[in-house]
This record gives sequence, C-alpha cells and structure tokens, in this order.
Amino acid sequence: MKSFLTTVLLLFMVQAANAQSHVSKSEYARYNCRFAPKGWNNSEGKLMCPACDKENEDARKKKIADDKAAYEAGKIRNAKLKAENEANFKKKLAETAEKSKVTEVHVTMGKMPVTDSKKPEQPVKKGPVKLAKDIELYAGWGMGMFTHNSRTNFFLNENKDTVLKSNDYLETYAVWRENKNNFPKNIGIVLLKETNKISNGREQNVADIVDLKGKRYFNDNTISTIFHLADDYFVICKSPTLPEWRSYGNNYTGYENVEIYNLKTKKSIKLDKDAGRFVSISIYVGGRKMGDPGLEPFLSRVYINYDEDVYCLNANREMVVKKILKADR
Repeated sequence: MKSFLTTVLLLFMVQAANAQSHVSKSEYARYNCRFAPKGWNNSEGKLMCPACDKENEDARKKKIADDKAAYEAGKIRNAKLKAENEANFKKKLAETAEKSKVTEVHVTMGKMPVTDSKKPEQPVKKGPVKLAKDIELYAGWGMGMFTHNSRTNFFLNENKDTVLKSNDYLETYAVWRENKNNFPKNIGIVLLKETNKISNGREQNVADIVDLKGKRYFNDNTISTIFHLADDYFVICKSPTLPEWRSYGNNYTGYENVEIYNLKTKKSIKLDKDAGRFVSISIYVGGRKMGDPGLEPFLSRVYINYDEDVYCLNANREMVVKKILKADR
C-alpha cells in the first residue's frame, strides 16, 4: 500500500513539472508552443502549450497592473499640475490688482490769489480703454477647462486692462502667460452660469466662444466643454448622457459627441463613439515624440481595446491623425 501511494505521488509530481515546461516536441498531440520546431510532425497544433499559456497570462496580468499604475500616477501628476496652475493664476491676479491701484500724492502749498486772466485747470478724467482691432485676451489656462478656486468673469489685454467682463460668466479661458500655441486674437472661451439638464437630469454649465463684444459664437446650449489645441483648432465636447462622465487634469472621458473644430475654416473632425459607448481624450502638454519629422501631438484618443489615435499638426500646420496599435504603444 505504501509503495502504491509513493508511485501515485511521483506520477503527480512528474505531471506538475511537465505542465510548467514547454512542449518543444510532440509525437502525437500537436501543441502550439513557441519553442516547438515547425514541420510535418510538429506544426502549430490545436493544443496550447501549458507553459506558453501561463507566460501569456502572466504577461497579460502584468500589462493590466502596469496600465493601472500609470493611470494612478497620471491622476497624481495632473492633480499636482492643476494645483500649481491655480496657485500661479491667483498670484497673477494679485499682481494685476496691485499694479492697477492708483497711488495718491498729497502736496500742501501756500494759497495763491486767482486772477481773472488765469483760472485753475480742471482735472482730466481717464477715459475707458479703447479696444484695438487685433488684441490677445488673457484669462485662465487656455488648453484645459476646469473650475478654479478663484473664479474670474473677465478678460484682460496685454496691458492688464479689463476689456470684457460679464456677470453671466462663471469662468474665462484664453491666453495664459505666453501664447505658445497661437491662441486666436479677439476671442475667448467662457463657461457660463447658464446650465442645461440634458445629462440624466444633472445640471451642466454651458460653454461657448465669445468675441470682444461678448457675442457668442456657437450659441449651442448642449456644449459643456471647449478647449484650445493650437492655431484655430478647438475641441468641442457636448454634454454627456452617461454616468461615466468625468474629467481630471488634462483628461476627459464619457463624452458622446466630440469634434475638433477649425474656427477659421469652419471644418470639423468628428470623433466617433467607442463601440457605441463614449469618447475618452487627453490633452498633450509636451514630451512625446511621434517619430516623424514635423509632427507635433496635441490630442490623444484611446479606444477600449487600447489602440490610440494621436491628432498632430504637421509642418504645414495641418491636423493629421496617426493611429498607434496597442502592440506598438
């Protein structure tokens, strides 16, 4: 009896060892093993090699873990970037307010008789700021759209004069610091206090583009997010109807209708929903190289199968899309 149990234990151990090793040769069953020689006796067969199968599964789990870690790291990085931008914006507002203060100087002089031939000059009143034809508007960060802790409902010109202000604005977005991506002149982006309830009954603020007189460009209350990419290209996102909708930092997901719109040509590139679900996009803030000369990435769209479309401007400042498969990412 003891000898029988020992034999059974040895057979089990041999079977377990074989299950973890590659099937490099098979006399009968044809295994699909990466180390098996391909030929008449051992071509890719119907049975998967256990070791290959385990390695594939381990690689799949590692990819999921790596993606999750990168996602969490991105959330932390974007949250830090958002906090820094908000702090810089409040600092800039404080500096602007300080510069706009008028310093009064009081001088005491002796009394002088006033003659009929010379009357004291009347003080000159400063008139309103006159708008030039082509000016850059300055406000919150022009690429992303998120609510600051200190909300602003006005735009400034390059001299820090207030040129457009409205109590209807919840937030304003235009040139931030330097105009590196050629934000168009004479316009700005606003997030209005006006809301809609087309998103499963939830309220969403309406977004639009306005000119120097405050005239709305789209006048479409289904638009909830607008941000600038480069030159005359803007991304227009309409209010979602899905509970998955969310935005953080430079990432936006859950939108059902997204398009890249050229304000000058009035042409748009529509981004279809992923398998009938929604669109997930991310803004590039630099650092990625596309491998092709003259291509500069500005927007990434990742599909549910991890394939990616990267929207770039070429050397002629034309919008092109470069598809990157999951295997090549």
